Amino acid sequence: MSPALPRDQVRVLLYGDVDLNVLDGSAVWLTSMAEAWAAAGASVDVQLKAAEKRDLLSGVLRTVPGVDVVAAPVRAGHPTMSCAEAADALEALDARDPYDVVFVRGIHMCAELAAREAFAGRLWSYVTEFSYPAESMDARRRATLGEIAESSRLVLAQTPQARAVLEAAVPAAAGRTVELTPMVPDALGAEPAGEPAAREGEAGTERPIRLVYTGKFARDWRTDLMPDIVDELRALGHTAELTMVGDKVQRSDEEPLWPHRMREVMEAPRDDVFWAGAHDRAGATELTSVADLSLGWRSPALDLSVELSTKVLESCALGVPPLLNRTSLHEELLGADYPLFIDAARDSPADIARTVVAALPHLGGLAERVRAVADPYRVSARAHVLRGYLERVLPDEAAAPLHTAGGGRPRRILIAGHDLKFAGELVDLLVSRPDIDVRFDRWESLHRHDEAASKHLLDWADVVMCEWAGPNAVWYADHKRDGQRLVVRLHMFELRGRWLDDLDTARVDRFVTVSGLYRDMVCERLGLPVEQVTVVPNAVSVADLDRPKTEGAEFRLGLVGIVPLRKRLDRALDTLRLLHEQDDRYTLHIRGRLPWEYPHEWRKTEQREAYLDWFARLGRSGIADAVAFEPFGADMGNWLSKIGWVLSPSTTESFHLAPAEGMASGALPVLWERPGVHGIFGGDFVVPDTAAAAGFILETDGDPRRRAELVEHARGIAGRFDEREVNRLWLGLLLGQD
Repeated sequence: MSPALPRDQVRVLLYGDVDLNVLDGSAVWLTSMAEAWAAAGASVDVQLKAAEKRDLLSGVLRTVPGVDVVAAPVRAGHPTMSCAEAADALEALDARDPYDVVFVRGIHMCAELAAREAFAGRLWSYVTEFSYPAESMDARRRATLGEIAESSRLVLAQTPQARAVLEAAVPAAAGRTVELTPMVPDALGAEPAGEPAAREGEAGTERPIRLVYTGKFARDWRTDLMPDIVDELRALGHTAELTMVGDKVQRSDEEPLWPHRMREVMEAPRDDVFWAGAHDRAGATELTSVADLSLGWRSPALDLSVELSTKVLESCALGVPPLLNRTSLHEELLGADYPLFIDAARDSPADIARTVVAALPHLGGLAERVRAVADPYRVSARAHVLRGYLERVLPDEAAAPLHTAGGGRPRRILIAGHDLKFAGELVDLLVSRPDIDVRFDRWESLHRHDEAASKHLLDWADVVMCEWAGPNAVWYADHKRDGQRLVVRLHMFELRGRWLDDLDTARVDRFVTVSGLYRDMVCERLGLPVEQVTVVPNAVSVADLDRPKTEGAEFRLGLVGIVPLRKRLDRALDTLRLLHEQDDRYTLHIRGRLPWEYPHEWRKTEQREAYLDWFARLGRSGIADAVAFEPFGADMGNWLSKIGWVLSPSTTESFHLAPAEGMASGALPVLWERPGVHGIFGGDFVVPDTAAAAGFILETDGDPRRRAELVEHARGIAGRFDEREVNRLWLGLLLGQD
């Protein structure tokens, strides 16, 4: 069952930085995207980029119920809008009647909107213009993508691979990047398939093999060489016909004369190659549907692409097997045994002809195989995905109704602190709500701030939320006016701060801690009644972390952070050693900075010597090759996809987010006994010592059914920390509805 929309009807403004006068994959994507949003129940306005010269695609959009097409206000003599002009047009539409989602494709357009800080909390950015692998991305592109991610409510990637690249290269994209694959209409190829057309012609002669290509003509798409495949098939004793659909010839920076060569090929008279020109989607589909196979041959230079071609999916939906480069992405889609893959070492027209001939006896079975491959990419399936994303990010008005201040203006909430890294989910929530206006008082350090700026912001605010109970809390408690609400969140180190003695606790409406243990400690330290302290756990994005596990994940232990000493790296190493006595497939993956990367900790003689001793013991042990030290990164979802166990061997923690995130990802936690751990996670995953930890892991992995039951149980526990549940608590606290 599809999740319900969070409100009666969501309004979506859709813009693709593409010219719908040109038939190519990105233009077709825009029409599919509009169909998917409409199928999700949204009201969709599509702003065109270019003046309409023909309605190959825009005409299709006008037939979709729930979709309105907005003509491009181009300047005289200009065929398309610039990014700045398009941004002006989008802002003008929004000013007349605000949208819930502004969905934009194209890095330059998304960067323009990010620079303007337009559509805060409502911008969904779909960007495909980046290189892969992640380390090949240049600094300028990383910076641009970072600015886009920081300004976007969601960043959308075509495939899990593209998502992983973005999150690894752009820290701001982690936690807000989701997958949205290309899609094909539900009706495409949905008619019951008959028997494959016989390839035997009159008097027992074999009819020609029908090949088709649709899309742009480009050097790396090998379109100038495709007619040669027909010649090579003839040399092997098979007649063939090739239909080429499209009319856009793309220039080539590597080979400036290539377009001239392409046009020469197109103009050469042939009886077995048909240049069909541009067609609307229905026409291109009809030409594809009568082919035996479609050509998706590309240069090996594109084999690292993490994008999935809409044309490939359309061909599959029609039951026309595509001929493709062998890549991990294509193998994942079609299976490693798919017989129409082209290997990089054998990709000449002659090699392709031999591949086609070898596959001829199997084309009937392949037709049904590729049809099934396309089903998850139907518009209705993608509409379901969109509804899920809407449920995740739109304000939940049923749980927290719109709550404005006097006169109907938005509630003004000020967030003040020296370090807001733990407040990211809260900020996203507040920015997304139309009934809330958010500003920030960013202190230079724990003790330093611009007092004049703080006073100005305090005069503006209805509610002040102090992130960390530092001197910021002392200052705001002293200066807030009667009637202003003050909420203060304590973490851990503040309990040792001398400044807390100066905090007028009676002026604080509510203190917040992440666990019952720390609530009790705060009450004792500050002499507070328990009713003045609310437990709001750290938020976990279950939707973001719930990703498929890689093969062998159950044998990978994860440890996040080994500084300071209380994180107890030694316990994790000893657990791995005990596991290896029974099964050497286990590995330990340690994510985070090394102790010498924290100068204030490394200067402490006791800590430094303890770490050096642990590392020396590891070097002398037989498990050193089974331990991987991996750098700190924001992309926890990527990292956790390979992890089956998350260790939490600390002697003390205020909450410990890593095992909670692991549980949401489908990993199992191992929690060493410590104060407060039962109150947060329950007792099913708590162990008294390292020997018990190793025994629990071995016993669980020896019983797959029991492991699956525990994974579901752990997911249920993680659900208590889900960002939507935590958001409800925060809204009640800040708006005085608790």
